Amino acid sequence: MSGIVDACRSSDRRYCRVFLRGAESHTRSFLKAVSWRTLGTLDTFGISWFITGRVAIAGSIAGLEVVTKVAWYYLHERVWAVVPFGRRT
Repeated sequence: MSGIVDACRSSDRRYCRVFLRGAESHTRSFLKAVSWRTLGTLDTFGISWFITGRVAIAGSIAGLEVVTKVAWYYLHERVWAVVPFGRRT
């Protein structure tokens, strides 16, 4: 993050505006995340239904998958927040 802050302080303010604001709106990014998670859950549901042959079980698996994937993603992000590898100082 300090590289971004340094770029914002330097003469290259265009980089700062593009990176921090991004080329997409926050709403678009959020909707893309939701649509990606929806596709992943539908994929899990379809595979589960195919394997078990039961919609109720497939729905339970897909529902649990949503919760576990969000939790794993959060933990993954928190771990990477403290890993110094690849950070620019």
